[in-house]
Amino acid sequence: MKYANVIVNISHSQVDRTFQYRIPQELEPQIRVGSPVLVPFGPRQVQGFVVELTDEPEIAADRLKDVQALEEKGVSLEKQMIELASWMKETYGCTMIQALKTVLPSRRKVRSRKAKVEQNGPMPEDRDTPPVLGEEQQKAADGIWEEIHSEHPRPCLLYGITGSGKTEVYMELISRCIEAGRQAIVLIPEISLTYQTVRRFVGRFGSKVSILNSRLSRGERYDRFVLAKKGEISVMVGPRSALFTPFTHLGLIIIDEEHESAYKSEQTPRYHARETAVQRAELEGAHVIFGSATPSLEAYHRAMSGEYRLVRLTERHEGRPMPDVFVTDMREELKKGNRSILSRRLQSEMEDRLLKKEQIMLFLNRRGYAGFV
Repeated sequence: MKYANVIVNISHSQVDRTFQYRIPQELEPQIRVGSPVLVPFGPRQVQGFVVELTDEPEIAADRLKDVQALEEKGVSLEKQMIELASWMKETYGCTMIQALKTVLPSRRKVRSRKAKVEQNGPMPEDRDTPPVLGEEQQKAADGIWEEIHSEHPRPCLLYGITGSGKTEVYMELISRCIEAGRQAIVLIPEISLTYQTVRRFVGRFGSKVSILNSRLSRGERYDRFVLAKKGEISVMVGPRSALFTPFTHLGLIIIDEEHESAYKSEQTPRYHARETAVQRAELEGAHVIFGSATPSLEAYHRAMSGEYRLVRLTERHEGRPMPDVFVTDMREELKKGNRSILSRRLQSEMEDRLLKKEQIMLFLNRRGYAGFV
């Protein structure tokens, strides 16, 4: 007789532990660690996840209830994902079921639909010719690849100025990862998931790529996770939640614009994708690359202390010049009698551009949380 220790799908601290059930003989070949199951719990039947299998009952076997069924079409949790959920529970102060539901794609009460890449229609299937990397880009890609295959690999911080071609470096590394039979996750802040960004990945990797974004229904998201589980795609591009794509041969996790606050969850569990990515990679023998033109203090400190490998891109791709930037102290403007919100230099530059029939973009920051401007 086999027994299953199950976490039930009830988000309450008083039931945040395992409950043991007998496994009927006919279900023994199908149930393994990570399987979604239906079990009796009090007067009702609830969903749960098997987190351990054992030959020994914790109490008298005749007092245990039976697992009722293996939930149909449920995506099982791999052992590493259960370990990741356990780490999230301890690190971020949530219940185990809250962590498990975060790492598991939701399916219940959802109509499954054939997934589209974008709301605007399917992406073109034409494959782009891989670009020739510049000398600095090639050196960066080779340095990161060297770190990945070192005896004690570290996460890498790709610190590249704006326009230095970090995305081309990512795609070169993803290509090498796929050739090695592994899969890749690329995290991008939701605001950066534009048609143009998606087009670059699809143009390079074609049908091997799938995209997540907030406009997808729960059913569409579930379908894409199923494709990943089956190995029908090799690259998942998306925001924070794409980190939990159930790839079985994960080799690479890339977090672009790693400094963005969008990588911190505002719902329980309040995990940070940067920390969680490193933990998942450690559990699955994968590797993490962080990219930014303005790295977070934490990532930069870890890179400078040697915990991460620091890789720099100091030149813009194809030698493009950096834009001219001027900083004006508005206190000096006030002293000189200018009480406008625009400096005299800015007013002059704007007038010049308008006379030349050119266009202008102004970005207004907030003062704290006030939107008075």
